[in-house]
Amino acid sequence: MRRLLTLPALLLLVASIPAPAAAETLTNLFFLHHSTGRNVIVEGDVRDLIMDHNALYDTDYAFWDHDYNALGLTGPDGAKPGISYQIPGDNTDPDGLLTLWTTANGARNAILQNHQVIAFKSCYPASNIETDAELSTRKQWYLQMRDVFDQHPGHVFVVMSQPPRHRLATNTAEATRARAFADWLCSDAYTDGHPNVVAFDLFDLLAAPDDGAAAANRLRYAYERSHNSSDSHPNAAANAVTGPAFAAALIAASEALSGTTAAGDLPSAPSLRLGNHPNPFNPLTTVTFALEAPARAQLAVFDLSGALVAVLAEGELAAGEHAVPWNGRCADGSASPSGVYVARLQLPGAQAATKLHLVR
Repeated sequence: MRRLLTLPALLLLVASIPAPAAAETLTNLFFLHHSTGRNVIVEGDVRDLIMDHNALYDTDYAFWDHDYNALGLTGPDGAKPGISYQIPGDNTDPDGLLTLWTTANGARNAILQNHQVIAFKSCYPASNIETDAELSTRKQWYLQMRDVFDQHPGHVFVVMSQPPRHRLATNTAEATRARAFADWLCSDAYTDGHPNVVAFDLFDLLAAPDDGAAAANRLRYAYERSHNSSDSHPNAAANAVTGPAFAAALIAASEALSGTTAAGDLPSAPSLRLGNHPNPFNPLTTVTFALEAPARAQLAVFDLSGALVAVLAEGELAAGEHAVPWNGRCADGSASPSGVYVARLQLPGAQAATKLHLVR
């Protein structure tokens, strides 16, 4: 195997990796993972999807990922520059991520220096949560990580829930705790009030809570690589679902902090404050905002690919408080699927956005 550069050689990174764009654009995307993440990228066509987005919307996103230390970094073109960030202990389980983000180490410094939108995940062993005390400890670890993320407002941190275990590799109690951890991590309880922290619920894409007593909150039967062994790596069919969702989530995370969406590239307006309640919702939520003066405006809902879903309000709007409902339906009246949407208020020369979590 080709020798990878280690910490003493990280000073060469500036020459090896294009410098991130200004913080307002956030085009440098990064994913820290092990084998399950590698399969999401390859079988889910993540790189091609991001390149397609660039071609369609004239954007310039660059996707980097880091595998096991021995495999190191892979660039936007799929080539390996021969660089390893040397993640402490090569550990991306929750305790390893705690060390990475809450202690001084060269890997953390390199990631923050070279990338802007930073996604990271544990692998499926993290779904083995044996006690409620362990679940509580896990939450405390992620709160400590979030304290660090708050110190870096120019970066976006995409916190991913862990993959579920194969039904032959876990039990009901552990699977239930795994669901509880993923639900908490991807709820407003974790992200609300932290605008540069977003969540991607990989667990929920791969496991269903209502699959029956023997399969609930485990890797879905259709997503198992083998029905007869306990291999918990999701199969190609699963990655064909998670890959596009993950690519869209990375781009949406960048655009949410940048104040732009694929459907527009206007600066955000600090005086505009969008909100919605309830969130998550089913079937109805209300988007709220206030205008300091009358203005011609459009309030619209987009999916994470930037496609227009529905226009909620358009035209000359009066000054003052506004509350506009959305019933979770597309412009043609059809029901939108479960997922994360973006409500965008656009005025001449400015815009604001908020996330809407639809749960069917």
